Amino acid sequence: MKTLSNLKTAARGRCAVNVLRLASNVADAETITIGSDVYEIDTAADPGAITAGRIRVNCSAGITPTVASAAIVAAINASNQYKLTAVAISVNEVLIFTQTGDSSSLTLACSETLGGANNAWMGAAMCCGQVSPESVAMGQRVPTAQEVAIGNMHWVFPFTLGSAIAIVRVTATGVVKAWDGATTISGRRVTLDNAGSTDWAATDTVTVVASS
Repeated sequence: MKTLSNLKTAARGRCAVNVLRLASNVADAETITIGSDVYEIDTAADPGAITAGRIRVNCSAGITPTVASAAIVAAINASNQYKLTAVAISVNEVLIFTQTGDSSSLTLACSETLGGANNAWMGAAMCCGQVSPESVAMGQRVPTAQEVAIGNMHWVFPFTLGSAIAIVRVTATGVVKAWDGATTISGRRVTLDNAGSTDWAATDTVTVVASS
């Protein structure tokens, strides 16, 4: 097996994310809540007028998604207790994400009282955040004639495995095959079994990405 990469990390993580969709106009006094931070839409002129304890979203310039998305981003980036970053990825979508992969961020609830049609969070909580594996390795090779005959390929990595993904491509063209066999893990070993309807063959290149 030719090892293409073997990466060690310091348990860095995938950042948790959520997206607030703004398809319609917002309205004064509507709220957006992230954890215990409550942001209130305010259409009054500066300095505004909001409920005590809430964070002002300055929409005095307008209530359209274009204006509101920029105002929400500014409010979140200026004041939040969760080290969040907000970005307007379009005039209709506000992306928020954590700075670390702390799994506790997955429990950070998100809600809103936005009355406009299709104005809502993507999910009721942050998603996708988790601590990354400490070890990741990738290897690739062409199955031998013996492996094709037996229908099994075995891969061994230098650490105990938690997950593995197999990708099969036609060597000559690079086209991905719809391989649907079985992938099993045992300690440091990954076994790919041609148990499905589409097999890998001696004309294919098989890549396995494994992590601890």
